[in-house]
Amino acid sequence: MRLRGQREVWHELADAGWLEMPNFRSVPVQMRLLDAAVLDQAPSRRSRCRAAHWALHPAPLLLPATPPALRLTALVLAAHTSVHAQHCIDMDILTRLCGHSSQQIEELLDRLVAIRILRAWLRNRGTDEVLWHLPNHRHETASL
Repeated sequence: MRLRGQREVWHELADAGWLEMPNFRSVPVQMRLLDAAVLDQAPSRRSRCRAAHWALHPAPLLLPATPPALRLTALVLAAHTSVHAQHCIDMDILTRLCGHSSQQIEELLDRLVAIRILRAWLRNRGTDEVLWHLPNHRHETASL
């Protein structure tokens, strides 16, 4: 999640019970995750490759000074953006990954459109999927 020196985000995660605050004076910084579900996950090879790609190429995720919730939403969308397929994710998955209600997610998506990170988005009520389009001036592989 590229938290780096953004201590307010670390505090939010600690307050929510996801991790213990690390000692920032130690090198390397180590932390203990408290959410058992995170520790039990076994991501697929595709998910691991996508995560490695975002770790190596953070530039597409750089947003102007925006709230953490907006940055997290952009990160989740970026991780689910595909070069070869339509950009979509199930609303339940999006709300779980972002930790917000579907109404809050819709507001965050509107804000991403307003700051031109997304060109448009749509919620398909039949399938409960969220679909999005990237701005024309960005290359599809750059994602968000």
